[in-house]
Parts: sequence; structure tokens; C-alpha cells
Amino acid sequence: MPAPGSGNYAAQVSELVGGVLKHAEMDRYEVAAQMSRLSGDDVSKNMLDAWSSPARADHNIPLYRVPLLEEVCHSHAFTDWLVHLRGGRVAYGREALDAQYGKLQRMRDKIQSDMRELKRLMGDAE
Repeated sequence: MPAPGSGNYAAQVSELVGGVLKHAEMDRYEVAAQMSRLSGDDVSKNMLDAWSSPARADHNIPLYRVPLLEEVCHSHAFTDWLVHLRGGRVAYGREALDAQYGKLQRMRDKIQSDMRELKRLMGDAE
């Protein structure tokens, strides 16, 4: 359980926005333009600047804008951070497919083992 007062992530959120923007393949003006185009709302460079400033934590990015920022900047930083914060791990692309394949293999192996055990209990040797 988190300690009282440890749940204010405003500065971390601002730093995440700054990191996403820093590693984007375009400048903040272009990020703002693309976010505006995709959302149908006005997103300005000044908004991005405010969202990325830990000194302006009262101007954090709205949650509904996070997926859009990640999409435009080709990032998973917020998704990874939030899942990690909650004790999980995210897999993307080939890694996700490999995980699903492994899960299905384990299920198959368990079913085959259970079937062998049932045959044994029924007195049928394999």
C-alpha cells in the first residue's frame, strides 16, 4: 500500500510528457498540430510546454490526451509507466505474440497431462 501523501504523481507526469516530447521525431509545434488534427480540438505548443513543466504541475496533461500524445510521438512511455506503477508489465508486437503462444502451449501441455492422468485412472495405459 502506498504511504499517505505518496500518490501525487504530478511532477512525474510532467517529466514523462517532457521525455516523450524530447524523444519525438518532430518538434513541439508539429506534435501540437498533429494532436489538434487527430483530436479535432486545439492543442497548442504552449499547452505542451505547460504539460511538460514540473514547475507547472497544476497544468498536467489531461488523461484523455495521453493516448493521443503517445500515438503522435510513437511512444508507450505513459502506458509502461502506469502499468509498472500498478505492478504489471506490458508486451507489444512480437513479444506479445510470443507470450500468447507460450500461454497456449502451456494450456495444451496441461490438457494433455490431464488427459493422460484420466486415462490412467480409467485403467487405460497410454
